[in-house]
Amino acid sequence: MHRKLLATWMAAASLLVSGTASAAGGIISGKVDATPPKYLPDTVVYLKSVPGTYPPRTVNMDQKGLKFIPAMIAITQGDTVKFLNHDTVAHNVYSPDGEAYNLGTFKPEQEASYTFKKTGPYSQLCSIHPEMLGYVWVGQNPYSAVVDSKGEYVIKDVPPGTYQLAVWNADKLKAPEKSVTVTAGKTEQENISIKR
Repeated sequence: MHRKLLATWMAAASLLVSGTASAAGGIISGKVDATPPKYLPDTVVYLKSVPGTYPPRTVNMDQKGLKFIPAMIAITQGDTVKFLNHDTVAHNVYSPDGEAYNLGTFKPEQEASYTFKKTGPYSQLCSIHPEMLGYVWVGQNPYSAVVDSKGEYVIKDVPPGTYQLAVWNADKLKAPEKSVTVTAGKTEQENISIKR
C-alpha cells in the first residue's frame, strides 16, 4: 500500500517537475559594439511585440551628485518610476517626450512618481540643473536590457518562441533587427553592431 502511494506521489512529482521545466523561459544574451565606441552608453536591447499581460512594477531612479542614477532604466508600459532625491539640493524632474510631464520641484529626501503610459524613450531632465540627463526607455513587454559598460546584455525568462530583437540608442546609432528563436532552458547568443 505504501509502495503504491509512494509510486503515485513520485509520478505526480515527476509530472510537476517536467511541467515546470517546459514552462520555463530561455535567455538571450550577447554584446553590443558601437561605432564610434563613445556612443555605446544609453543603449537598450529589446524584443518587439511579445504577447501577454504584464503586472505593473515600480522601479527607482535616484538623483545624487547632480546625476540620475542609474542614468538609464528599461521598463514596461504601465510601470511606475519613483524618482528619489538623495542629493543635497532640490531637483525638478520633467520630460518633453511621450505624453510629456513635469513632476515639479522636490527637496532632498523627498520623492515623486510617474506612471508611463506610452512606449518609447523618455529623456529625464531637471530644470534647475540643465546638465542633468537620464533616460527611461518604455517597452511593450518586460523583455529588454540596458547594456553594461562593456556593451554586454542579458534578457532573462523569455517565453519560448520566435521574436524580433531590436536595439535603441540615445545617440541614434542603429542596427538591423534580428529574428531570434528562444528555447526553454537554453541561452541564445546574439551580438549586435550599432552605427550611424
